[in-house]
Amino acid sequence: MAFIHRIPEAEATGDLKKDFDFISGSYSHISQRKVSTPQVYTTNTIVPAYFNFGAVQNRVLTNNGKHDLSQGVLPNILVNFAISFYSACFY
Repeated sequence: MAFIHRIPEAEATGDLKKDFDFISGSYSHISQRKVSTPQVYTTNTIVPAYFNFGAVQNRVLTNNGKHDLSQGVLPNILVNFAISFYSACFY
């Protein structure tokens, strides 16, 4: 069975912690309550470049955390593009 190591939000340091803090803050701002970083991002914590791409994507799509993520397929397409780009695979 496959296993994906996730770095827990409380154990993140350096740039990874900054990205965790931004993503959590963005979702917290949108929902107006404290929200942990969604798990969909945390699968990429083992490779900081993947995780950072998710944080950058969130910054762009939410105007630096000021509004909801865009509706529709665009955000999912960008996530899939990032995974494909960094993993050299086609899914």
